Amino acid sequence: MELRVVELAHAKGLTMADIAKQIGISRVNLSNSLNGNPTLSRLSEVAKILDVEVAELFKPSSTDRRVSGYLECDGHIVKVDSLDAVKRFISEMERSSNVVIE
Repeated sequence: MELRVVELAHAKGLTMADIAKQIGISRVNLSNSLNGNPTLSRLSEVAKILDVEVAELFKPSSTDRRVSGYLECDGHIVKVDSLDAVKRFISEMERSSNVVIE
Protein backbone atom coordinates (compact mmCIF):
# COMPACT_ATOMS: atom_id res chain seq x y z
CA MET A 1 0.00 0.00 0.00
CA GLU A 2 1.05 3.53 -0.68
CA LEU A 3 1.52 6.05 2.12
CA ARG A 4 -0.08 9.49 2.15
CA VAL A 5 2.23 11.17 4.69
CA VAL A 6 3.03 14.14 2.45
CA GLU A 7 -0.67 14.78 1.83
CA LEU A 8 -1.52 14.60 5.54
CA ALA A 9 1.48 16.73 6.48
CA HIS A 10 0.47 19.38 3.95
CA ALA A 11 -3.05 19.46 5.39
CA LYS A 12 -1.51 20.15 8.82
CA GLY A 13 0.81 22.85 7.44
CA LEU A 14 3.89 20.67 7.90
CA THR A 15 6.68 19.55 5.61
CA MET A 16 8.56 16.28 5.67
CA ALA A 17 11.50 18.25 7.07
CA ASP A 18 9.29 19.43 9.95
CA ILE A 19 8.28 15.85 10.74
CA ALA A 20 11.86 14.62 10.51
CA LYS A 21 13.03 17.36 12.87
CA GLN A 22 10.38 16.41 15.45
CA ILE A 23 11.47 12.77 15.24
CA GLY A 24 15.14 13.79 15.45
CA ILE A 25 16.33 12.50 12.08
CA SER A 26 17.13 14.06 8.70
CA ARG A 27 14.50 14.49 6.01
CA VAL A 28 16.41 12.02 3.83
CA ASN A 29 16.43 9.41 6.63
CA LEU A 30 12.69 9.93 7.13
CA SER A 31 12.03 9.48 3.43
CA ASN A 32 14.20 6.37 3.30
CA SER A 33 12.52 4.88 6.36
CA LEU A 34 9.03 5.41 4.91
CA ASN A 35 9.79 4.11 1.41
CA GLY A 36 9.69 0.38 0.93
CA ASN A 37 8.97 -1.36 4.22
CA PRO A 38 8.52 1.18 7.06
CA THR A 39 8.55 -0.09 10.63
CA LEU A 40 5.48 0.19 12.83
CA SER A 41 7.58 2.26 15.20
CA ARG A 42 8.36 4.84 12.49
CA LEU A 43 4.75 4.89 11.31
CA SER A 44 3.61 5.42 14.89
CA GLU A 45 6.00 8.35 15.33
CA VAL A 46 4.76 10.00 12.15
CA ALA A 47 1.10 9.35 12.99
CA LYS A 48 1.56 10.91 16.43
CA ILE A 49 3.10 14.06 14.93
CA LEU A 50 0.26 14.28 12.39
CA ASP A 51 -2.32 13.52 15.09
CA VAL A 52 -3.84 10.66 13.09
CA GLU A 53 -4.18 6.90 13.52
CA VAL A 54 -1.51 4.80 11.82
CA ALA A 55 -4.14 3.40 9.43
CA GLU A 56 -4.80 6.93 8.12
CA LEU A 57 -1.22 7.09 6.81
CA PHE A 58 -2.12 4.59 4.10
CA LYS A 59 -3.94 5.46 0.90
CA PRO A 60 -7.24 3.58 0.71
CA SER A 61 -7.52 0.73 -1.75
CA SER A 62 -9.48 1.38 -4.91
CA THR A 63 -12.44 -0.55 -3.48
CA ASP A 64 -12.85 1.90 -0.58
CA ARG A 65 -15.50 4.59 -0.88
CA ARG A 66 -13.92 7.95 -1.55
CA VAL A 67 -14.99 11.20 0.06
CA SER A 68 -13.38 14.39 -1.13
CA GLY A 69 -14.27 18.04 -0.90
CA TYR A 70 -14.46 21.09 1.31
CA LEU A 71 -16.81 21.78 4.19
CA GLU A 72 -17.65 25.17 5.67
CA CYS A 73 -19.38 26.04 8.93
CA ASP A 74 -19.45 29.55 10.37
CA GLY A 75 -16.62 30.62 8.08
CA HIS A 76 -14.44 27.65 9.04
CA ILE A 77 -13.42 25.78 5.87
CA VAL A 78 -11.64 22.43 5.85
CA LYS A 79 -10.70 20.02 3.08
CA VAL A 80 -11.93 16.49 3.74
CA ASP A 81 -10.71 13.33 2.08
CA SER A 82 -12.43 10.63 4.09
CA LEU A 83 -15.64 9.89 5.93
CA ASP A 84 -13.65 10.08 9.18
CA ALA A 85 -12.52 13.61 8.27
CA VAL A 86 -16.16 14.60 7.75
CA LYS A 87 -17.07 13.11 11.13
CA ARG A 88 -14.17 14.95 12.83
CA PHE A 89 -15.25 18.23 11.21
CA ILE A 90 -18.81 17.80 12.41
CA SER A 91 -17.66 16.85 15.90
CA GLU A 92 -15.38 19.89 16.10
CA MET A 93 -18.11 22.22 14.89
CA GLU A 94 -20.53 20.78 17.45
CA ARG A 95 -17.99 21.26 20.25
CA SER A 96 -17.03 24.79 19.26
CA SER A 97 -20.54 26.10 18.66
CA ASN A 98 -22.61 23.91 20.98
CA VAL A 99 -24.92 23.30 18.02
CA VAL A 100 -25.76 19.86 16.72
CA ILE A 101 -25.30 19.59 12.96
CA GLU A 102 -27.74 17.15 11.37
